[in-house]
Amino acid sequence: MSALTSTLVDICSAGAGRVWVEQCLAMPQWAQMAQYRTRYAALQITLDEVSRRLEQGQDCHLCVLTPDAIRSLQSRWPERLDWIGSLGQAETGWVSLAGDGQSYDVATVQALRQTLISLDVLLVADLQQSSGGRHLQRVLDQLAIPAADMPAVQSYAGGAQAVAALSAHAGQRVMACAQSTEVQSASHALYLGPFPAPHGLFTEYALAAVRPHPDNHDPEAQAAWTLACDLARYLCSPSQQARRLALGFVGLS
Repeated sequence: MSALTSTLVDICSAGAGRVWVEQCLAMPQWAQMAQYRTRYAALQITLDEVSRRLEQGQDCHLCVLTPDAIRSLQSRWPERLDWIGSLGQAETGWVSLAGDGQSYDVATVQALRQTLISLDVLLVADLQQSSGGRHLQRVLDQLAIPAADMPAVQSYAGGAQAVAALSAHAGQRVMACAQSTEVQSASHALYLGPFPAPHGLFTEYALAAVRPHPDNHDPEAQAAWTLACDLARYLCSPSQQARRLALGFVGLS
């Protein structure tokens, strides 16, 4: 459905938020309210992009980041960032090709170590820029698998891209590491479960609306900010919790 307005809302989101943001933007009540320009990337890349836009006076009306990342932006631009609310937590875990008939045991640390050694290919998010990738690197360091026993590691911009790449490795022993929200919409993928204790990782994601620059008195800028706030409140609304749970977000304890 085409937007009935020329209002343009810019959204920068960590990859974990993509499936829920896109689902909402496709709903008629939001699709007809504005045009949307979205950018999805690993957490650190998204944080850097929002910072760059604020520094250079470019538009970014809504961002999906971790609470710590939002607080870091608020410490630099306290008059620009409005905390809206939390989406919940995304669990980082392991993914295989659905229906490949092979067993992948990730239930314990020792089982995970043996499973990793047995793989032909391991598909991962960026090991420096993504929250899940950085966590995986720390776990791999602790597992201390000899280089000769490690599978081929292929890195992607985010977990969703790693999951998408599973299809290219049919017939091999292959796993991807991704967040739970990056798996739910991939029909070819099977979520095997989280990292075993004590290595579990749950990452909270939240929304912040970005106010127009104080010198920007354009009515369209104000309209975009107002709409971004309304959209953010809907995205994290308690009334939408069941949908978020179905997409892989878990509630906060």
